[in-house]
Amino acid sequence: MKKITIVDIARLAGVGTTTVSRYFNNGKLKEETKKKIKKVVEKYNYSPNTFAKALKSNESRIIGVIVPTLSSFVSSRTLMYVDQKLKENNYETLIMNSNFSSKLQLEYLKKLARMNVDGIILLPTIMDKNFEATIKSIDIPVVILGQEGEYTYSVEYNDFHAGRDIANFVMASGHRDIVYLGVDEKDIAVGTYRKMGIVQTLGKYGIIPKEIITTFDQNYSYEKVIENIKFFKDSTCLICATDNIAYGAIRALEKNNLIVGENYSVAAFGNYESSVLLKSPLTTIEFNIKEAAEKTVDIILQTIKGEEATIKTLIGYELKIRDSVLDIGFKDIED
Repeated sequence: MKKITIVDIARLAGVGTTTVSRYFNNGKLKEETKKKIKKVVEKYNYSPNTFAKALKSNESRIIGVIVPTLSSFVSSRTLMYVDQKLKENNYETLIMNSNFSSKLQLEYLKKLARMNVDGIILLPTIMDKNFEATIKSIDIPVVILGQEGEYTYSVEYNDFHAGRDIANFVMASGHRDIVYLGVDEKDIAVGTYRKMGIVQTLGKYGIIPKEIITTFDQNYSYEKVIENIKFFKDSTCLICATDNIAYGAIRALEKNNLIVGENYSVAAFGNYESSVLLKSPLTTIEFNIKEAAEKTVDIILQTIKGEEATIKTLIGYELKIRDSVLDIGFKDIED
């Protein structure tokens, strides 16, 4: 008979591997959960590896943080707030930069688990079954930040509602001919939910935006606007998936005499520091990065201690209304 593993115990008991680990290390669990795990353990006569258990009982006081890039506004701010909060709780941060590689992120999850860190905070570019399976297979608490985890602790930005609100604002400003410059739907948060909020809201009023797919690179968004300039000349407003995408788009628009704040409008998401410094300061959604980072740390520390934690947390946002969206006075839509 195949030797049963901690992953099998978790699957048969209907819990996560982290919960099983807490059970064997006498962590805090609900009595009902303990009974479910004990029943499976006794049925299969499972005994954890003594050496591995001893290793797990020793705290490293290190949290691994996997980020897609070190150069973006969101990643750098998130790291700053995560590191501050961890230091307040006497933990150190071990940063792994994946350079937008999902393959590297998966490898880093396994590597950090082997390094015996106390927990992992993951900022994934995508979340698919490979990530869920890998997270389940490692005996380390993991919290996802910025994407939705099906069976994993996650702290998420409310991208759908943010998309809805920016679409409503653009319509209220009179715009009907709209272009959306977004990213691949593999990025569930930005590529799917953010876009859905915009497209569904506009669609309720019979407005179908022209959609163009780009990347997070502002130079690439510049090229995409140049390639598709006809669509922009036939529209009055562009909504971009991020501020960084907007920066490249604005350069391309103005090269073609579509001047933001004068004869064309642009809105985006992120509220990066430089967005207020543009010639026409950018109308944008500001997500509460500090709150998201601190909540993520709270959850990872709760799971390390064996305490109950919220599986899914949504973080709020604020619409920053500035000069980049013109009010063109076309008011034919009723609320």
